[in-house]
Amino acid sequence: MNTSPASDDKIMAALAHGSIFLAFLGPVIPLVVWISQRRKSRYVRFHALQAMGYQALLFWLWIAGIILIVALTICLAFPLSIFILKDSDNAGIVPFIIQIFIFISIFGLMGLSFLTGILGAVFCLLGREFRYPIIGKWLERHLSYNVDTEIDEVQEENWVAGLCHATAVLQLWGIVTPLIVWFTQKERSARLRFHSMQAAVYQGIALVAYMAGMVLYMLSFFGTFFILFAAGAMNEGGEIRGPIGAAMLVFFGVTMIFWLVINLLVPVYYLLAGLATVRVIQGHHFRYPIIGKMIEKRLEPSQKLEAVP
Repeated sequence: MNTSPASDDKIMAALAHGSIFLAFLGPVIPLVVWISQRRKSRYVRFHALQAMGYQALLFWLWIAGIILIVALTICLAFPLSIFILKDSDNAGIVPFIIQIFIFISIFGLMGLSFLTGILGAVFCLLGREFRYPIIGKWLERHLSYNVDTEIDEVQEENWVAGLCHATAVLQLWGIVTPLIVWFTQKERSARLRFHSMQAAVYQGIALVAYMAGMVLYMLSFFGTFFILFAAGAMNEGGEIRGPIGAAMLVFFGVTMIFWLVINLLVPVYYLLAGLATVRVIQGHHFRYPIIGKMIEKRLEPSQKLEAVP
């Protein structure tokens, strides 16, 4: 842009990018900046939207990065073991090298993600434009952000609504983003009202299920030890008594079922949230199974998406 932003605008835009230090909160701080500044400064508005997307999608990139690191570790371990194990005296160095590789990879990714946000903050403090790799230029085109036109509000709503779904990848804190959007934007936008509510309910159900599952798991875990030791599960010969042994098997079975359900449902949970993110950002209407229909039925006719031109 040809006009240099005001000092306050520089600070607010830098705050949106610099909040990467609180990445565990997800895009909450850039979201608050966007809500408070969207009608005051187009410069801050765009940078807040960009920082929101980066900090929300960063966790998806983290998952992909961890998977890639694990795959590379497996590929590295096999040939390295063959090469080093030719000399049995160096056999103990293999796990050490692998640990160093994992450590450098993980903390390297973390440092790179933080450095990018810091650069964004510095650029904004200097009044310059900043784009995150890949996502920045794409968002600029998607929102029609340039010196001659206003930001496309329809695409802006799609972006924010999609990010409400994207925060499902954040355990515990993810639900904060759709709740903030719902409380602040429900009267302004039917699309943001529906998708923020849908994302909040979806993540809320997952949060309750997670907490209940952890309670059940801990009860099973400690219950097993209580039966074995506190209740005298072992007789003098060291054999488990029949009723106590049966109870122990029940607790063990509950634990195994818990982990089986987790391994089956968690990928589905993330898959649906990822699909919702992409579809909504693209401008499509998306409903979670059962949840979406239930929410739509509870909305008043004037609040339904179909009623909005």
